[in-house]
Amino acid sequence: MSCSKPGSHFFLREATGLVKELSAFDVFVWSIIFFPWLTSWAGIFWVTPDYYLHVNYYAALGAWSIIAMVIMLLYWLLTAAIPRSGGDYVFVSRIISSSLGFIGSFLFLLALLTSAGSGGYWAFTEAGTDLTFAGQVLGDKWIRNLGLFLTPTTTSSPWTLFALSLLILGVGAVSAILGGKTLKRVLYALFGYGLLVLILVVAVFAFTPHRVFLQDYSDSFNGGVHAVFRQASTMGYLPFSTLGNIGGVIPVLFVSIGPYPVMQFVGGEIKNPKRSLLFGLVFAEAVSILVWFGLTYLVDRVIGISFLEALSVVNGYAIVPTAFVTLLIPNQIVLWIITVGLILGNIGWSWLAFIFISRIFFAWSFDRIIPAKFASVSESRHTPTFALIVASLLAVVPMYLEYFTSFITAQVNAIFFYTIVWFLAALSAALLPYIKKDVFELSPIKAMKVGSIPLITLLGCISMTLFAYLGYYSATNPAIGPFGIGAKIFTLSLIITAITIYVAAYYWNKRQGVDLKLLLKQVPPE
Repeated sequence: MSCSKPGSHFFLREATGLVKELSAFDVFVWSIIFFPWLTSWAGIFWVTPDYYLHVNYYAALGAWSIIAMVIMLLYWLLTAAIPRSGGDYVFVSRIISSSLGFIGSFLFLLALLTSAGSGGYWAFTEAGTDLTFAGQVLGDKWIRNLGLFLTPTTTSSPWTLFALSLLILGVGAVSAILGGKTLKRVLYALFGYGLLVLILVVAVFAFTPHRVFLQDYSDSFNGGVHAVFRQASTMGYLPFSTLGNIGGVIPVLFVSIGPYPVMQFVGGEIKNPKRSLLFGLVFAEAVSILVWFGLTYLVDRVIGISFLEALSVVNGYAIVPTAFVTLLIPNQIVLWIITVGLILGNIGWSWLAFIFISRIFFAWSFDRIIPAKFASVSESRHTPTFALIVASLLAVVPMYLEYFTSFITAQVNAIFFYTIVWFLAALSAALLPYIKKDVFELSPIKAMKVGSIPLITLLGCISMTLFAYLGYYSATNPAIGPFGIGAKIFTLSLIITAITIYVAAYYWNKRQGVDLKLLLKQVPPE
């Protein structure tokens, strides 16, 4: 096949075979599931105190919110302009460089694989921590021991948790492969249950005064709240907040509540992308910001952020804030409703990761970089079945490493991988109106300008600065991810692997009469 003339017929086929079936509400649901309101927010106070104390969470959340909205606005415009499966890979390869597009997406895929394989691990970790605390409050040794068993770092049988995580992975993979109405029902159920648990937690905190918490804590723990503060003071902790650490705290918030733009990977399957992504992606982030501010205020009013910090100093680790619901409402039914919510909240985003990984495989295959089998689509289900199966099998590797080694925490800096790709995507957005004028002029965002400058260019320039900031902290702050010599060697090995695959694909296609560089200058068909 010759590739001497540009055109869609140089691709694997003239249409992807994927169906535009995602509505604005679907995008909204997917966005929330990937960063669920309750479990993501709980991570703020579960992770941050291990690295930073005296945090002004209101100021940090405010600054983070601005960054989050800029990022989501950028990806709204970029995906509306080029709505194709593969997302960032397509953006970067078509606007900047085909090789950079592949290398960046290769790193992104590895980071997503970590998410796909670690859902069960974090589901058990958060639920186990919650149950351990609840068992102490209720004086129930069985619940406490169950919590210790479910927590991977204290379990007596990691192989049991690994087997359960495999089962969870399998259910998610089957749901993704079946696609269509089956997948939609599963995701809607996850969203609905998460919303129910959120309403329950909000109601408990909203109708509980601070004095009730003081009394309940005193009834369950000798010395009460004052004893915690006294002990923390002997360890050097004093209850005050400062803005001095906000620059380091914001990237830590990013780990817990994102946003990690991902809906662009299914851009070709979204109906009316400009409208659907505005209401489903940007609006979802705005609602999330309000929810997380509200939850933070309620917990601060009832429990006190300074108490959470003091308790983390005394214990040597932070308590999941949802655990305090059991203290306020010592009811096992309420406990199990919340515990199941914590498990499902962590499972949902790992299941979505399968789908996003499969679309990266799909886009590579459609561009002839990897075998055509990865772009095969089921005629009945309209899903890339083979790509989803491979993604699911590969996710077992990080799952095993998470349970039985320290490799993931010591060598894999997923946030750094993400920021590389996001920076390249922001650069692509800034250059889109000038490098791909034909694409920009035909897009629904061409009239969106500030003066004579396209809005997407302005957002791209601002976002490059933000991603450089996040990338710097991911490489220098151990709270974000590892970046010792081992992590650097691992990252370099991944880049070399990606380059090797791309070069091999280039010369293999050249022998087939296909100029890969010329092909990758064309925007793939829908």
